Amino acid sequence: MKLRLLMLCVPLSACAAHSYTHYLIEPAPAVPPEFEEQEGTQLRPFGFGSTTAMNVRWNDGNVITEVQIPLLASGQRIVIEHSPLATGVETIPASRLVPPRPTAADKTLDQAYRDRGLQVNPNAPEISINEGRARMQTALEGGNYELAFEWCELVLARYPSHPEMLRAEGSLLLLLGEREKAIEVYERVEEIESDPVVRKKLEELLRQDPR
Repeated sequence: MKLRLLMLCVPLSACAAHSYTHYLIEPAPAVPPEFEEQEGTQLRPFGFGSTTAMNVRWNDGNVITEVQIPLLASGQRIVIEHSPLATGVETIPASRLVPPRPTAADKTLDQAYRDRGLQVNPNAPEISINEGRARMQTALEGGNYELAFEWCELVLARYPSHPEMLRAEGSLLLLLGEREKAIEVYERVEEIESDPVVRKKLEELLRQDPR
């Protein structure tokens, strides 16, 4: 088999239209019909307005980054920086956890939360309550209380008055040895929505450490 390098940009006008190098192999390999270039409009895997996104995760041993990149028909370039170097590129503050995107089921939970007149923080990123709760529970079952607490705080950043997550926050603070903060959280959530189990636990904590 003989390999020849053929530069197709000999005429100056051709270079303007075709700026590439073409490698020829003799004899030419068979090309499956699926890979042959077709005349006319090319088929796109995703139509305009598609909500399909590609998940990109990067771990440099110090920072974990997860980005959801929408697939655009026009194409795009994504730059991810893990160091605060003065490169002139606008960066997003690094964080350990990335809020999972809300799903259709979360719309109902979000609306129910708002209908109760509870506060939503518009400056915090949108987050799936269902997925945030599930990841918190997974970390809790694995004995990673710090990670579970981070997931809980991520949901509360967006929904600061969410009763269930506030109860979870109080319980996690107890597991982390933060009794005083746990009492404050329990008292706060009792004002929003009373729960007999939390009320009993709060009374027990206050008897042990009256204030």
